[in-house]
Amino acid sequence: MQAVLKDSGLKITAQGCKLLEFLTQVDEQHLTIENIYLGLNAQGETIGLHTVHRIMANFEQAGLVVGRLFESKNTVYELSNKPRHDHLICLTCGKLIDFIDPLIELRLGLAAEHHGMSIHHHSLNMYGHCFACQKALNSKSDKQKV
Repeated sequence: MQAVLKDSGLKITAQGCKLLEFLTQVDEQHLTIENIYLGLNAQGETIGLHTVHRIMANFEQAGLVVGRLFESKNTVYELSNKPRHDHLICLTCGKLIDFIDPLIELRLGLAAEHHGMSIHHHSLNMYGHCFACQKALNSKSDKQKV
């Protein structure tokens, strides 16, 4: 972790190393500052919420993480070393799914080329209802019709 921080031009601190280690080991990759804070404290790390905010801002500025603001009011963070991907977001439960589609990537590249641009990055977020929530919504709607 120290090498990653050093290569990113960041000051090497014990808290920064612990936070980066947490981000690389946790299964969930779309975390709010509060999720990170609670997760670290659950592991016995005594790190303040303000410190997590500060370190994550430094990580984002250094390009280690990407902050994304979806429909919620909280920014979620994911490591920036993930392959370029897009998101499906459930409007009911907030479920967030990463996906990669080579055809979408191809179409975006062709569109950019057609207009004389090269893509540095893009953001494609699709909003709808996951199957479980859609089933619940349909069931609720059917009950109201009776």
